[in-house]
Amino acid sequence: MKASSNIIKKNHLCIKTCILYEVLQKKPIFDSYRNFCNTVGKDVMEYLDFEFWYYRFYHGQMDFYYDRSADPKPKKLVDIPVVSMIKIAEYLDPVERTRLRTMNHAIKDVADSFPPVFEEINVSLKDRYLRWSWNDKHFWCFKKGRGHLLHKPNNTRVANREKSYIKKSLELLAPVLKMPNIQVNHFSLHLHEEELDPDDLLPVPFSPRSVFIYSHNANKVVQFLTAMNPGYLESICLEIRYLRALQNDDRIVFETDQFKQAKSVEFKSDWTTFDVESLVNFSHLKSFKCYMSMENTIQDVPRIRDTISTFEEFESCELKFCKRRYSMRTFAVALGEVLPIGPLVEQATIKHRYQIPESNECLEYEMKENRDFCFMNIVKVR
Repeated sequence: MKASSNIIKKNHLCIKTCILYEVLQKKPIFDSYRNFCNTVGKDVMEYLDFEFWYYRFYHGQMDFYYDRSADPKPKKLVDIPVVSMIKIAEYLDPVERTRLRTMNHAIKDVADSFPPVFEEINVSLKDRYLRWSWNDKHFWCFKKGRGHLLHKPNNTRVANREKSYIKKSLELLAPVLKMPNIQVNHFSLHLHEEELDPDDLLPVPFSPRSVFIYSHNANKVVQFLTAMNPGYLESICLEIRYLRALQNDDRIVFETDQFKQAKSVEFKSDWTTFDVESLVNFSHLKSFKCYMSMENTIQDVPRIRDTISTFEEFESCELKFCKRRYSMRTFAVALGEVLPIGPLVEQATIKHRYQIPESNECLEYEMKENRDFCFMNIVKVR
């Protein structure tokens, strides 16, 4: 078989006979070219040459000795004028433009002249799959034995028995996140497994406007948080879900430049609670949300008020307390409100207003509770 293949390679009439055979099978040209390469060899003829002879024979032009030397040189993508290339690039989405970057320097420069803009990018890693999306396109890459099964946005599925689901996912995802001048409004990362590092996924620095990071490991959260551009990141939301998540490690978040330069921060997990003394770390923020604990409600509620009233940038906050230990009534009494005797009306809201001393500003409180938590919402009114 190998000997006959070598004979065909050296004889242009045999090669063209093989192409004619593919035409007569009436299969799509891509399938025909694949079969031609498998039969004769992948190095025998480029696709463009195969395409030329395929369509000549398809249209009944059977001259095997046709001389192509007088034909005009076929145009390639790299021959397109830059002005036309720019026009084409305008109609491509950011991910499609990344593929242009690999062709040549001129086309790469055209692709890079359009900053890729994403409203939202989400990445979620679990023990059996990695899922990601940008804007309205969603991808899933599942673990399948030692390989993977990839689901693309157009509902196509691609399987591979050798490459792991994480490795395949990063091949598709990392080049997008590392595009020059990428602009991301919101970046969301869920790490249910710890097999991902910032260097695998993100450029340094990465510049989203807001970020959400979920993990069971506080150190892993900080690794990804510190990969963000502190001069660009405005809003941070962290969810660290394990017992005593940050009670001993809160400094590793507070000491990051990203936290110090943020405008808004939320600690989403009720396993991450802060005491009154920790509030001083929030003094630079415009808004924040977190879970809190207190030793003495009557003393600590006024301390919270007095601390927040000194924050110059403060606009609003939401403080959450476990209802098993605290009650909305106790909060109101600690602030000086006089409440009627007896149980409060279900889903009641208690409001309170505090005039900040030697200032025209005041703090407006709105307190309510559900089955599990008491909420203290505070807004500064100027």
